Amino acid sequence: MKFKIILLLFFASFINSIYSQSIFSALHIDSDLELRKNILVSEITTEITFFNQNNIERKKEITSLNSKNKIITELRYDSEDNLKERLTRIHDSTGTKSISRKIERWHPIVGYSSETAFYEYDEKGFLIKVIDKNQNNKIIRETTIINNEKGNPIELKLKTDSNVDFGIEIAEYDYLNNSVITKVFDKNGKIISTNNGKIDYSKKEENDIINEYGDVIKSEDYEYEFKYDKKGNWTTQVRYKIIGGKRIKNAEFRRKLKYRK
Repeated sequence: MKFKIILLLFFASFINSIYSQSIFSALHIDSDLELRKNILVSEITTEITFFNQNNIERKKEITSLNSKNKIITELRYDSEDNLKERLTRIHDSTGTKSISRKIERWHPIVGYSSETAFYEYDEKGFLIKVIDKNQNNKIIRETTIINNEKGNPIELKLKTDSNVDFGIEIAEYDYLNNSVITKVFDKNGKIISTNNGKIDYSKKEENDIINEYGDVIKSEDYEYEFKYDKKGNWTTQVRYKIIGGKRIKNAEFRRKLKYRK
């Protein structure tokens, strides 16, 4: 019984921390989906297969979009077609900027849980605060964000209901090379993690090979194969990782798209 209680507490803590804010999540909060611009889609069903070293993992996602091709809901299923997560977003009057996000999860041990995030913006439309509440409407996290003149987050500070000082996260941008480095400092100013990422994932690298649709078919570490529908959106994407000069099948994505009339 003691072990079961510890296990339940572990999973509850894990779920509670999964959706905590970061500079990367703030930077890409309303990023565009991989769709052709000005072609409106109402729903996407994506079947995902990951080819891991020791096993094959399958998932499915059903995503509903608004009239701006932004996510309204996303249903996430496991390999047995069991609903595991539901994401719901509410946007402002323009339909492009998120003002809240709700995550619901169904776990075989913990059961049902949910979190809702509320986004606050300044007069320039830059994200400056995120308030997370649990399913009992209790505030469990408050994230404050400082942005640069471009509206990109350069400092993030997290406060939880436990009043633990987590330190801060900062970002340094290299716009010429489309890259950002984030560093997390503890309360004593010591660096505890460093991460590299892209500012804009839609931008291509200098040595990428692009096909006639504008998609990357070969990068430094990966190769891709695509199939497209009549509107130019891909319906199949196969990803290969290049290891020792050989192509190793890494993942496969199959999409069914419903278009707005």
